[in-house]
Order: sequence, then structure tokens, then C-alpha cells
Amino acid sequence: MTIAAQVLIADQISNDQAAGIAAEFTSIGLAVDLRIVAPKRSFGDVAWLVLAALPLQPFISRLAEDAADDVHDRLKTFVNRVLHRQSAGSQSKPILVLQDTLSGVRVVLEPDLPADSYRQLLSLDLTTIRHGPLHYDMHRRRWRSELDEEHGTPPAPGAHTDRRAGR
Repeated sequence: MTIAAQVLIADQISNDQAAGIAAEFTSIGLAVDLRIVAPKRSFGDVAWLVLAALPLQPFISRLAEDAADDVHDRLKTFVNRVLHRQSAGSQSKPILVLQDTLSGVRVVLEPDLPADSYRQLLSLDLTTIRHGPLHYDMHRRRWRSELDEEHGTPPAPGAHTDRRAGR
């Protein structure tokens, strides 16, 4: 079963770069509808953005089935390959945002996140996130949604446990 992903890139990149990013998504079993939009940046904007809208839980489950024990390594490799394809002239920080098409929850992925962050992400119950976005806090070494915390929603459970059987 192929999972559909709508990918939006907010930067001017070449056709070759776009094809390379599309190939990265295809390599992990996603059918990609890739669109490039002109960046609408103000002086304060610092991110090079790739937004991928897809059903996150089926995507994570598929990765787990395909990659078994090294699923977190496969996700980390995928994220780093996509983010390191940013345009050569860009001075901004690359960010990949995965947006769940069912709940709207966004997961913000930055380059060079530690391996443990991917292990935690793959074990999180994303249905507990109400407001999002979810990002990895390097200082606290856990995923968190500041908006959920502000609204009194406790931190996402399962950050240090793996709910998949046998893992």
C-alpha cells in the first residue's frame, strides 16, 4: 500500500533538487505530490521549509514494518537527506514539518537531531497532542508541544517507552 504525501517546499530550488527531494520521499514508500512556492519571507524568517502532509500513524507503522529494528535510523537518514538538499545559496536553517492529514498535528524535524529523539518520536502516541506543533527540546531531551503545555495538557506520554510489541 502506497501512502500519499503532499509536499510543499517554500524556497526556489532547481528541478534537479526537486526531483531529488521527491526521490527521497518515494524511497520510503510515499507517493509524492510535490509543489514549490515562492518564499514569503520577512526579515525575521530564518527557516528553509519543507512541509509534508501525510497520514502520520500509517507512515510510522509502515516504516516500522519495513525497517524493523533500525526504523529510527531510517527516519533520521531520510530527514537529513531531505534537509541537506536545500538550495546552495540559502543561509536559512532547514526544517522538515510532517503534518498529520487526520489530526492536523505537526511534527517539526530539524537537521542533526539525536538518534534518541527519533526513537522517542516513533513511540509517541500522537493522538494525545491537541494543539501542537510538536518539537524536540534539546535541553530537556524530549518531544513537547508548548501550546499543549500552556493549555494544561500534560506532556506527551510514551516519550521514553516504546508501545510497539516486541521492541
